[in-house]
Amino acid sequence: MVPAMRIAGCLVAVTTVTLALVALDARADTAKAWSAAKAGLPGDAKVVFAIDLAALQKTQVFAALWPKVLEKFDATNVMDAMKADCKIDPLVAVQGAVIAMSDGQREGAAYVTLAGVDKARLSACLQRGMEKNGDKDTKVVIKQDGNITQVTNGKDSMFLGWVSKDVVVVPLTTRDRATVVKWMAGKGAFGKSGVGKTLAKVNTSAALWGAGEGNDEFQPGVTVKGGYGSVLFAKGNVDANLHAQAANAAQAKTMADSTQKQLDGVRTNPLLPSSIAGMLNAVTVATVNDEVVIKAIVVEKDLVGALALALGTL
Repeated sequence: MVPAMRIAGCLVAVTTVTLALVALDARADTAKAWSAAKAGLPGDAKVVFAIDLAALQKTQVFAALWPKVLEKFDATNVMDAMKADCKIDPLVAVQGAVIAMSDGQREGAAYVTLAGVDKARLSACLQRGMEKNGDKDTKVVIKQDGNITQVTNGKDSMFLGWVSKDVVVVPLTTRDRATVVKWMAGKGAFGKSGVGKTLAKVNTSAALWGAGEGNDEFQPGVTVKGGYGSVLFAKGNVDANLHAQAANAAQAKTMADSTQKQLDGVRTNPLLPSSIAGMLNAVTVATVNDEVVIKAIVVEKDLVGALALALGTL
């Protein structure tokens, strides 16, 4: 996990990067993807988060930043190619996503819910796109083996898993068959893990939500053991509720005091843009037993300005 002051920023960064790389939008929430993930995740999944892009699509944040995200990560061509070559609009086809990673992000997978795109259609699209964008001798071979799709381009192969006809498991790092199978065959092991139990506290109906565990030093003598949180969009406001778990209540108090001091220091910076100053004034820091609780209800247009500034520096 990350220190408390960076939790909100990580949620934002993960959201924008995922949007750009996977080219997601949605017409439904993450319920189906989350159901598949809960059943398939292995017990060593340490970070899990979800994005309800149907909710985000209705926000000022999405309207203002989506074009910038596509441009920043050079994803426009991917979107256009899928529409032209495959007659698949990612903004309609992809319904929701839950992303999970192991400790140190060494492995991971995205559980993606699709609409109107089955195994055969997606496979044909991948083959067409890879052959079109490769050299003239590129020959892509698709092999279906039960619930696993193997895509081979010369000597290189990647694998996709199918939990059902409309939920595909996409590996994030290692792309061999064994890794895909592992992240599909947890058989409920994740629910017994620390992160699985923590997620029982989380509002999984929120636009953004997630949880993770680790053993990171916040400062000398203070260790962050994990965290969880959610972000809701409603009536032009953004409601964030984030929790960082310390080793004990005393460490949580130290961490909260340090976070508050840093926050106050930033607030008094005369060069701070007014939009960000307004957001910081809405942030509260408190402790509940061994947890540091950071809450904020901010005006969405202020968040748009702050995110635009952040994307400009990436």
